[in-house]
Amino acid sequence: MLKKNLRKNNILGNLRIYRRSLIYQTKEFFQNSTLHGVRYIAETGRPAGEKFLWFCLTSMGAVTALIIIMSLWEKYQTNPTITGLDTDFENKNVVFPTTVVCPKHVFDYNKSYEMALNKLANSDAAIAEKILPFLELLPSLSHESFNATEAMAKSLDVKGIKDLTLRQLAFASAISCEDALKECKYRDELITCCEHFQPLYTEYGFCFGFNSRFESTETEDIKAGPPDVLYETDKKWALFITPSKDAKVFLFSNEEYFGKDFGPRIEWSEGEMVEVRITKKNTFTTDDARLLTIGQRKCIFHDEIKLKYFPDEYTFSSCMKDCRMTKAVSACHCSPPFYRPVDNVKICGIDDLSCLRNAWPNITNIKECIQCELGCSKTVFNIEKLIKKEVADTPGILVEFLTWPIIRYKREVLFGWVDLLVSFGGIASLFLGFSLLSGVEIIYYFTLRACCMVFENRQELYEIEQRIKNKPPPPINMSLRMQSYKAPIVVTENDPLVVVEMSSLNRSNDKPPDYKDIGGRIRKAEKDYSTFAKSLYKKPKTLPSYINSTNSSWEYGHYLP
Repeated sequence: MLKKNLRKNNILGNLRIYRRSLIYQTKEFFQNSTLHGVRYIAETGRPAGEKFLWFCLTSMGAVTALIIIMSLWEKYQTNPTITGLDTDFENKNVVFPTTVVCPKHVFDYNKSYEMALNKLANSDAAIAEKILPFLELLPSLSHESFNATEAMAKSLDVKGIKDLTLRQLAFASAISCEDALKECKYRDELITCCEHFQPLYTEYGFCFGFNSRFESTETEDIKAGPPDVLYETDKKWALFITPSKDAKVFLFSNEEYFGKDFGPRIEWSEGEMVEVRITKKNTFTTDDARLLTIGQRKCIFHDEIKLKYFPDEYTFSSCMKDCRMTKAVSACHCSPPFYRPVDNVKICGIDDLSCLRNAWPNITNIKECIQCELGCSKTVFNIEKLIKKEVADTPGILVEFLTWPIIRYKREVLFGWVDLLVSFGGIASLFLGFSLLSGVEIIYYFTLRACCMVFENRQELYEIEQRIKNKPPPPINMSLRMQSYKAPIVVTENDPLVVVEMSSLNRSNDKPPDYKDIGGRIRKAEKDYSTFAKSLYKKPKTLPSYINSTNSSWEYGHYLP
């Protein structure tokens, strides 16, 4: 117990010594600091009014600098980039936009009936007829048709149909490209439609895409060949297609993955002629922006993040699709049929339709995919002119560039970390005279220097602590009258502090008191205190002494500050 108390007292003693060292170093810092106006706050002998004035000025400078620095920091965090026109490039060729045609009716009755009769119903025509309405819904399966598809699946009691996935059933009952497209022209030249349009199984159902980056098969989504490009010397920068049935047409960049994030740009009906004039806007980001965070530049480079199900390269559409796939697999432990098949994840079957129907509102909730940002390289195709003729001699859809793309946008860093550092230094130096070495100096004074003083000058700190501890408090005068003292300054050799010897004033009882200051100047009556207060700023101040020179005893009394 005794050792514990000794240890506790030793710790408390060290803390008191370290506190005294910090107080001493604080005074040293204020007297020797290079910060503007700080030395006058703690300088000995300065009037209290002057100290308060410098404290206010220094505080105002610090607050103003802090406000400006915070505004610069907010600018660096929210708007450090700028987007402008880039004219220093050669646009020799242009990748034609991906054009996806999604027919409204993609069910092939003959092919579906043959498959249902031979593979599912064991040559029973009655059972095959019951299966056909269910197969008709699968090629156009989407989140809007999950309810009807699930209700239709509950009425089926066929063992063979449960052995196949929904994707296999959809491919077995979908129409072919030859049944979906009649005629195609590219650059005003006839082309074979099905050599350039790949089948796509998407969230909108079965579609056929021109210049798509991938094509769908029953077992996987494979990467397509190189994209089709236009040259400035081509006689026509256009694609003309004639669908066999009513269809929706989507236009987007070849860099993107087609999905629910794209809305239909054109709705075509049989017999119509639709002419679409488009323009291209491409935005790229310089490599200097890689030094910024994703939140600052508000875009992601194509090789910066590897997605779980689309690891090839990052785009906004692939990120959104990856997010929906992740939520679907997590909720139902299977992948919906219109998403790309991936390893180690089974494709949903008939028994999983109920789970997909219940989980789909959460799967399509974009608020849970807020981590997806736009790509730093992005191409957008805008429709500048749309002409629709309900009755035409040559019905079809014409997608054509209005003008040759000669404009590109560049996103570059406007306010980087170097600019931020320079701005911080300029503001801090202007208002406070602060620099990086000033910060090092502050750390030095209150850490290394204070600790070294505790070890090297411990005895001196003990003496200062003991002298302050033994110093009696000033007595309290309960009189309402003001008193003053004449006190010449006396400096002793042993005590480094200035000791002021107080002498009592000689007063007579029959006349009012008169007070004399250090210089011998006669003041007015004690009620005229304003003149006396002003004189404090003109004459050197005196410090009181509690020791009488004759008997070395303590004397108590009020003294002027």
